Amino acid sequence: MTAAPDQASPAPDDDAPALGAIAVFEERAHAPDGAAPACGEVAPMLVDAMVGLWPGGMTYRRTFPGRADQIPVARRFVRFLLEDSPRRDDAEQIVAELAANAVAHTASGQPHGTFIVEVARRISAIRVTVYDCGWGPTPRFTRCHGADPLAEDGRGLALVAGLAVRVGVRGTQAVGHAVWAELPPR
Repeated sequence: MTAAPDQASPAPDDDAPALGAIAVFEERAHAPDGAAPACGEVAPMLVDAMVGLWPGGMTYRRTFPGRADQIPVARRFVRFLLEDSPRRDDAEQIVAELAANAVAHTASGQPHGTFIVEVARRISAIRVTVYDCGWGPTPRFTRCHGADPLAEDGRGLALVAGLAVRVGVRGTQAVGHAVWAELPPR
C-alpha cells in the first residue's frame, strides 16, 4: 500500500542516511610520521594487520613454464604481490636470479619443465622461494673471491645473499631444490 500524494512522508534530511541504508565511514590510516599514504598506496600498518590475521602469514605460489621468457613474468608476479613493500625491488631481483638458475641449471629448463615461485609474507619477514625440477647441482651461496669481475655469470647467488638477511636451500638433486631468501619487511 502506498501513501497518497497528500500523505507523503517528509523529505529525508540530506545529512542523515536513508532508512535501510548502511552508513559507511572512511577512516584514514596515517603513516607514523603523520603523512597520509598517497592514492593507491596501503598504509604499512594495514598490511601488517592483514598479514597478521593468518597464522604464519600469507603464502602465494605460481607455476611457470621452464623457459627464459617466463623470468620477467615471474618478476611481475612478485612485484604485484609486494607492490606496497619497500623491499619489492630486492625481491624482484632475487626471483629473477633464482628462476634464471632453475631454468639454466636444472631440469626445469628442459622441454615441459617448470619452476614454482612462492612468496610468503609474514609480519617479521618476506620469503621468496623458487622450486626447480631437480637433476642439477645443488646451489651454493658462496662468496665469489677471485671471480672474474667481467664474467657474465657466477655471481647470482652471491647477489641474492647480499640482498637477503637469510638464504638457504633444501631438497635433493633427484627431487628438486627449494632455494629461498628472506628479506625484512621494511
